[in-house]
Amino acid sequence: MPVSLWLTAEPSDVQTRRIWLLQSGSMAVFAVVVKLDQAHRKRRYLFTVTANEALFEILVAEQCPYRILAIALEEPVLKELKPHQWDLDDGETLATVAIGWQQHLASVFPNAPTSIQSLHHEIEKGESDLPSALDALHANFFEQLQQLEQQEFDQTLDRFWQREELNDRAAEGAFQGLVNAIQAQPLEWHSEDLGLLAAAGAVGKHLGIDIQAPAVTEEWETLADAITAIAQASRLRVRRITLAADWWHQDYGPLLGYLQADESPVALLPLRPGQYVLYEPTANAYIPVGDRESELLSPVAYTFYRALPDHALSTWDVVKFALRGQTKGLLTLLWVGIAATLAGMFTPFALGFLIDQAIPDANQKVLFQVGLGLLAASLGVAVFQFAQRQLLLRFQTTTDLTTQAAIWDRLLKLKLSFFRQYSTGDLKNRVTAMGQIRARLGGATLPVLFTSLFALLNLLLLFFYSANLAWIAVIVAGVALLVNNAIRLLASQKFRTLQALEGDLFGALVQMIGGISKLRVAGAENRAFAYWAAQYRQQLQLIVSTQQLEDWLAVFNTMLPTLSSLVFFWFAIALINRPQGSTGSLSTGSFLAFNTAFGIFIAGATNLSETLINVLQAGILWERTRPILQAELEVDASKAHPGKLSGHLKLDRVTFRYRTDGPLILEQITLQATPGEFIALVGPSGSGKSTIIRLMLGFESPQQGTIYYDSQDLSELDITAVRRQLGVVLQNGRITSASLFENIAAGALITLDEAWEAAKLAGFSEDIDAMPMGMHTVISEGGSNLSGGQRQRLLIARALVLKPKILILDEATSALDNRTQEIISHHLEQMQVTRVAIAHRLSTIRHADRIYVLEQGRVVQQGTFDQLVDQPGLFQRMMNRQMA
Repeated sequence: MPVSLWLTAEPSDVQTRRIWLLQSGSMAVFAVVVKLDQAHRKRRYLFTVTANEALFEILVAEQCPYRILAIALEEPVLKELKPHQWDLDDGETLATVAIGWQQHLASVFPNAPTSIQSLHHEIEKGESDLPSALDALHANFFEQLQQLEQQEFDQTLDRFWQREELNDRAAEGAFQGLVNAIQAQPLEWHSEDLGLLAAAGAVGKHLGIDIQAPAVTEEWETLADAITAIAQASRLRVRRITLAADWWHQDYGPLLGYLQADESPVALLPLRPGQYVLYEPTANAYIPVGDRESELLSPVAYTFYRALPDHALSTWDVVKFALRGQTKGLLTLLWVGIAATLAGMFTPFALGFLIDQAIPDANQKVLFQVGLGLLAASLGVAVFQFAQRQLLLRFQTTTDLTTQAAIWDRLLKLKLSFFRQYSTGDLKNRVTAMGQIRARLGGATLPVLFTSLFALLNLLLLFFYSANLAWIAVIVAGVALLVNNAIRLLASQKFRTLQALEGDLFGALVQMIGGISKLRVAGAENRAFAYWAAQYRQQLQLIVSTQQLEDWLAVFNTMLPTLSSLVFFWFAIALINRPQGSTGSLSTGSFLAFNTAFGIFIAGATNLSETLINVLQAGILWERTRPILQAELEVDASKAHPGKLSGHLKLDRVTFRYRTDGPLILEQITLQATPGEFIALVGPSGSGKSTIIRLMLGFESPQQGTIYYDSQDLSELDITAVRRQLGVVLQNGRITSASLFENIAAGALITLDEAWEAAKLAGFSEDIDAMPMGMHTVISEGGSNLSGGQRQRLLIARALVLKPKILILDEATSALDNRTQEIISHHLEQMQVTRVAIAHRLSTIRHADRIYVLEQGRVVQQGTFDQLVDQPGLFQRMMNRQMA
């Protein structure tokens, strides 16, 4: 059988045109633009024809640029029908396959043209003979195809110019950054009316990030949402805070605030510790903040959190992110450490001078002066170490705040497929590993590292007093480092295994706690405990064996100073007995000074070994965090903003499977909803209804086909901007332990009136009125103190509060009575919101404009409720079962 088949013919071939019935196999149909008998562009996929369907030969005029090509996907078996066979008694069958052919052609377009759809009725009613109807169908198809390609070309061109604009803005920002590096530039914005942007820009400049203006959408209509829109456009996170009394005496980082009088936005920028300045964009003025200025400010302010770069991150990327803005503090820390070490080196030097000269000469004046020097040195070391600790604490707190927030921000930006790879507990363990890294490197390692490195400067003092003993000190330190590193490397290998076990155990523990009711119902508490105990036993064995290694190391490090002192005393006897002035001679005072300096040196060496091992263990923790930092993100700054959605939605020939080698979940699904329409998806469990919802929300990507929002390909759009205009109620939607208002807001910056309006639309306002504290009534985790219907209405109110253009409901009204459903439906019709609903209780979708019936991943029926009830098929059988 042919591998490919051209389906187009010249008009002169009208008497010989053919039909091919596909008895088995499948063939993909493509449109090809031909110029001078050669393909001009790549093929355009149209649809796939499967067994028991037909391919019709198409007559095309010479000026028509399109030719139609069918290519075999599975080995086809074709039966060719000649023109004289068209008038057989099998005409009804030919009409049926012709209608299937017409439906394939109509599915090519995001909005099936009425002119193509009307031919369906002509063929059914017999108002036109089949060849004439097909000629009209094909002519109209080519006309619509040309319009569609022109529309797609225009959209592609628009996206190209949008990308060019983004590139120009990036280049302009880069050049401006180069200019700013040479000469400071005042903040300038495109419009005097956007004082909020100017204030946010000042905050962003202090943080070292570029603030972007948001796209013009409904998000810009209210002041609070404008802040969120700016943060989202700039890829930042924002949090509302309350300014406490004397807040400007603490360092809270740069803040965005408002003047109480006219709610003018201002930037509150830290100038130095304990000092803020207020930047007012309208006057372009900087004013120091004091008691008087603080009284002019609103108590509510906003803080921004920097985000990690969008690409896969290396270790150096994260280090650069954490150290941004910390250079000055680190340099200060370095100089303070050097000063503390130099002050500490005065002690052994003074001790040697006292023993060798001041005490033998009984020079009280020198003794007093050296004593004052030791006191000053001790005070200096104490002050310098205190300053070092304070600087380290500030550095640790700042880096921990920025990195932890950035890690959680990145986690929220990952694709949903990433979360299927790990359990909840294991994922939390991986996220908190970054905090453990900070604790290991910042909490204990950095102070000890600085102290140890500076303590090694005492090696110079050892060689100053005695080169012979100094080389012995180097050998002793080498042995100490070798033993310490060997034992700690063994402990690190156990630590790697321990981290993996902790992740698995914590994941299992979270699942057990979350499913405790199921364990009790199944009577499986003992089995759950046995599983936990077996896992914990392995973890405990590793902890004990690691602690044993640490104990042996502690014993060695405790004995080392005493043993090394014996060695030094042994060799020092010979050096001290040599005549003064001879080569290698050593005075008593010099030896005591040497011994003191060696104590500081060896302590620094062993502590340095400990810090190096902490670095290795931090590397193991980094391996736990790395999948989060290198996974592919869901967000993409290069994607176009969808603009204000009107509510039009279409799935065009969508095919999907969760794994490339897995079974098909959806096959050639085509459905659409126009603005304000109510469509429903029904079918048995496993038919693909929830998968369609996941595809609409961008949680998954189709393998074939396209999802359109307002005729825009979802894969080319900023998915977060699309979701912000959707209202979603999922079957497993969660209610948190918080007030009703906080649950309805779900983190959005809304007013109390807006929450009441959403509750009224969801038919929930009367219930809230009857509660003890109204909208501020606190509910338990999961909403266990609410009825099933109240929980569903709360979730619906949450979905409606931001006035979405499209509302997606997955079994959202199954627990509601008919009266409440009617109230909600009436309110939604008044809102003119497009609704996509999944329903198992078919009575809840009686008023749907169109119902799609799914079975085994395919649409097997579609129509209104009344049409499908009267039509033999799956829907009718489902309805009969529910009525029974």
